[in-house]
Amino acid sequence: MRRAICSGIMAVSAILFIVMGILVTMFFSQIIDNLIYKELVLKVGGETYEMWRKPPVEPQMKIYFFNVTNPREFLQGEKPIFREIGPYVYNEKWEKVNLTWHPNGTVSYQPTKTFFFNQEMSYGDESDLVQTLNVPLVSAVEQMKYAIKLTRQALGSMLGVLNQETFTVRSVREFMWGYNDILFKLARDVMPPDVVPHDLFGLFVGKNATASDGIFTIATGAKSKKNYAAIDNWNGITKLPFWQSDKCNSIVGTDGTAFPPELTPNTTIHIFNPEFCRSLPLVYYKDVVHNGVAGYRFGPPVTTFDTPATNPDNACFCPPGVMERDGNCGIKGLFNISSCKFGAPMAMSWPHFLHGDSKLVEDVVGLNPDVNRHGFFLDFQPKLTIAMQATARMQINLMLSKVEDIKQAVGLREMAFPLFWFESGVVKLPEDVSQKLKMMAEMPEAARTGISYSMFGLGGIFLFCVASMIWKRMKSNSYGAGGVNNADVEFEKGTDAVTVHKTNGKIRSTEESSDFPR
Repeated sequence: MRRAICSGIMAVSAILFIVMGILVTMFFSQIIDNLIYKELVLKVGGETYEMWRKPPVEPQMKIYFFNVTNPREFLQGEKPIFREIGPYVYNEKWEKVNLTWHPNGTVSYQPTKTFFFNQEMSYGDESDLVQTLNVPLVSAVEQMKYAIKLTRQALGSMLGVLNQETFTVRSVREFMWGYNDILFKLARDVMPPDVVPHDLFGLFVGKNATASDGIFTIATGAKSKKNYAAIDNWNGITKLPFWQSDKCNSIVGTDGTAFPPELTPNTTIHIFNPEFCRSLPLVYYKDVVHNGVAGYRFGPPVTTFDTPATNPDNACFCPPGVMERDGNCGIKGLFNISSCKFGAPMAMSWPHFLHGDSKLVEDVVGLNPDVNRHGFFLDFQPKLTIAMQATARMQINLMLSKVEDIKQAVGLREMAFPLFWFESGVVKLPEDVSQKLKMMAEMPEAARTGISYSMFGLGGIFLFCVASMIWKRMKSNSYGAGGVNNADVEFEKGTDAVTVHKTNGKIRSTEESSDFPR
């Protein structure tokens, strides 16, 4: 009886362990993932929140200037010869400030970046001199491109009185953080404050330790992980006012510091940066591995800055009136941002005109595009879509035109004139963050495998024990059923003899006495 009960308990246990192993195999990873995703939700006091608000990374920005070595010859018709100087390296500190939480599952904030010059990693000092075009002058000239002759002559006379030259020589510090420019001051005096908000002219004026990028409102992920960190609005708007359709004006994606989880090679993600004047798409490039953690490399499609002829989706990015006036929408490899830069003749491209029309490189001397040095990419751990490495690279160019009747514009012609390019990002994560990421990436699968194998193993052991007990019981029963019924047994003990015979189904016993007394 005890053996039967024991066998039953072991059989039930075996079934339970096997069922549990199946359930663990099917649902354990999903349960753990849901717990992890729950921790991703942005909320005060959470570890993810603190990492999002003040990232524990060491980002850097590197600036490379295009120094013109033959300004006079260029104005006489020769190709401009550039000598790239740099990098000038700045350590960055990122922080989100002025946070406001909303009941609809969103949070508003202002991103800030603080820059610190890194002398040791830089090519030279911020006092190094760079020779390039006088950007305020060229911008003023371009504004008069379609003005009447008298107006253009008046501008030329004014520029002469102000001793304005076509080229200028400034220090890296001045180009970066600003310098006094008489044309810029005049523009500030006559234009609205929001058009010219600063007293100095420089590439990064007003961007050091300020909230100049505006107010972002994003989803916290509390309602859905699918829209985690997605931008709800920027400065209170969901569409930009610069382009020809809602599709190009739409503000979609994230600010680039967080992304929805569960990234796949078929996913297209977007980054919105006010300086880009658009949302930038990122697509899968290839698989990568960082510190033992597998991931995906994403970057912009090579057709991102193509003309509508090869990328019809870019038709709505054509500035108003350009197609009608010029009969085309620019040249492959350039993204005209004059519409969102108050008419300044500026265009973005990848560094050294990577993926651009060959004419862009042929018009100058000293540029050599290389996808490894000039590409834009982010490497993600796909489960959480956390960037393990990020390198954003962009080049800023002046769009030149031939303008008559202005002395200072003589020699300028239709071309893209590169000013500088930069890269910003994170080369690697801190060791403790990298280890946490590796644990979160590997732990669920390792735990699922270990637990499921344990369940299946215990279930198998119990089944084996039950099967063994049943086999022994069957063997015992088989032996007992045939012990007396099937044999003639003769048993002798001492001098006594007992003979058992089976005759016609009846048992007959014969006892014989020995010769010795009992």
